[in-house]
Amino acid sequence: MSELLQAMAQGVLIGSTYGLLALGMGLLYGVSGVVNFSHGDFISLGMFLCLALYSALSLDPYVSVFITVPVMMALGTLVFRFLIRPMIGHQFLMIVQLTLGLSLVLQNGIMMVFGGQPARTPSVVESKLMILGEVVLRVPHVIAFVASFAMAIGLFIMLRSTDFGRSIRAVHQNAHAAALMGIDVGRVQVLTFALGIGILAIAAALLLPGTPIQPTQGLRYTVITLLVVVLGGMTNFVGIMLGGLVIGISEAFGTIYLSDTLGSLMPYVIFVLIMLFRPQGLTLGSSR
Repeated sequence: MSELLQAMAQGVLIGSTYGLLALGMGLLYGVSGVVNFSHGDFISLGMFLCLALYSALSLDPYVSVFITVPVMMALGTLVFRFLIRPMIGHQFLMIVQLTLGLSLVLQNGIMMVFGGQPARTPSVVESKLMILGEVVLRVPHVIAFVASFAMAIGLFIMLRSTDFGRSIRAVHQNAHAAALMGIDVGRVQVLTFALGIGILAIAAALLLPGTPIQPTQGLRYTVITLLVVVLGGMTNFVGIMLGGLVIGISEAFGTIYLSDTLGSLMPYVIFVLIMLFRPQGLTLGSSR
């Protein structure tokens, strides 16, 4: 029973962060129809920026976000303006090739600067534990869980209650009609992409404590994000967070009851089964 509770708790904590990763991709897809295959490499970049700040200034990853978020949002703005926006409306395969190429540039750029060996970024909480009865939780996972759901709720409120959020929803529903209503569609798309990259910078810091990082890890995060958004619905916030929990729990159960290798395969098995029996995914209705 204790192993069951441990697996469930660990899966929920990790899965919430996977959901946060997927929200960034869902935002971009909602306003531009672009699936960013360099998504995971931006997460990797955020982690290595935290590493650089720790090496230079001894900043804890949780403190580094005050620097990495604006830096990565600025980078996201440039990437969207000069690379992605000119490709919107072209064939889907061209955008896939572009973002895959961007993935290789980011991955090799990180490798040139930081080398190819795994690295770690220490944190004051990385070794701290929280014991709840028979369940032992890592404090960084608890922090990631709380922060992920707080950000998801904040994004939901922003989309429902602010002018910018309503502009995002309008562009998502019909970009041409939104433009006729006076909404600057290009500006909304740029700011939304920058916001999504900023979310990834925060998620990178949440995932980092106690986790070895390497330049080639971006592909894994991209694949996990794609699994989550397909399971939850590309633009459905509730479904995306639920999809993240499903992936996290399946990974945790596989790791605890099988092995590390088989545990990493469990999310793909669960994904295939859900797609076979519920091809519409876990969508619970539109959240916008």
